[in-house]
Amino acid sequence: MAKRRKRVGLFYFYNENWVAGAYYILNIIHALNTLEDTLKPKIIVLTNSKESFDKLKNETQYPYLKYSVGSFKTYYNIFERGINKISRIILNKKLIKKKPKLPKIDFLYPRQIETFSNNLKKVNWIPDFQEDHLPQFFSQEEINERKKHQQNVLVKSDIAVFSSFDAQNDFERLYPKSKAEKFVLQFAVTHPDFSNEKIEDLLKKHQLPNDYFFAPNQFWAHKNHMVILKAVNLLKQKGVDLVVAFSGKESDYRNLENFSLLKAYITENKLNDNIKFLGFLERAEQLCLLSNSIAVIQPSLFEGWSTVVEDAKALSKFIILSNLNVHKEQIKENVHFFDPYDENDLAKIIEKYFKEKPKTIDSNYKNDINKFALKFVDLIALVTKL
Repeated sequence: MAKRRKRVGLFYFYNENWVAGAYYILNIIHALNTLEDTLKPKIIVLTNSKESFDKLKNETQYPYLKYSVGSFKTYYNIFERGINKISRIILNKKLIKKKPKLPKIDFLYPRQIETFSNNLKKVNWIPDFQEDHLPQFFSQEEINERKKHQQNVLVKSDIAVFSSFDAQNDFERLYPKSKAEKFVLQFAVTHPDFSNEKIEDLLKKHQLPNDYFFAPNQFWAHKNHMVILKAVNLLKQKGVDLVVAFSGKESDYRNLENFSLLKAYITENKLNDNIKFLGFLERAEQLCLLSNSIAVIQPSLFEGWSTVVEDAKALSKFIILSNLNVHKEQIKENVHFFDPYDENDLAKIIEKYFKEKPKTIDSNYKNDINKFALKFVDLIALVTKL
């Protein structure tokens, strides 16, 4: 008799302010789809709309994908709504609180502890501890919220999941008495087909030269775009004229002035012909531009596990990369590390590869995807005690 497929609930929300979160779930489903059929779990998608689910299903073509209607919404009758309306006015809180009902699942991921009340094991993903390393980029309120979540994981989690050993090390340093079982799940990416994208058309559309560097990052302060601008300015002063294209949503809800500061620096130093802001791009267009660039530049001051680095690995693309411990854990070839606080260091590296294009080694990235899928199966086994 065949074993019953484990039923895994996955939260999926698409948000342009954090597309990496949506890509993370997409990548899990794509990776699982590479496994032999007997290893594939049934996936119950908990999302905010049927349209989001249909898009996910069409993109992944996963054979065991289900949508749970209203799976994380709570419903109150007229009487209950009336009681809560009055209590909010008088007591500033709801007297009647309900927990949403879950569909029948064995494993919910990435679970927020406060969301549901049931007998499932509590498996919580902590992407990173950025607020501990770069507190200047957070409000005190957000730091408190992140700490509260981490402490809930510390106290209540059965399993804490991290995207890197670097993040796990942070957790062990910050919470040495945690009883939660620790599990590292290093994700790999699966790309949509972008073969229909014509690089000639994109170069014309974005007014780019044939040779350019590419920095595809959201414009959050910790992504450290300024060091690239300063490096390009140093090169221009010595007569090296080149172009760096940036893509990503041009806002940072934590640091509202960040993008304005970048634009002001460009204007002050007359870099308008050297720096191109492309805005938020469709994934296929972004990947085509990445694939055809001289090299990717990723200057981030902090990462949990960088999607940009995985994109470069998947396409065997050379990347100029900040020398974070997590980056050194993530990639071993087709890379040149640099000090993200030193624009002179970066300028020398950019000049080197502008004059002589970097040589790359083809990577067998399918192995990374398969390893990610099998590791997720290991997580299911750990949670459900197969």
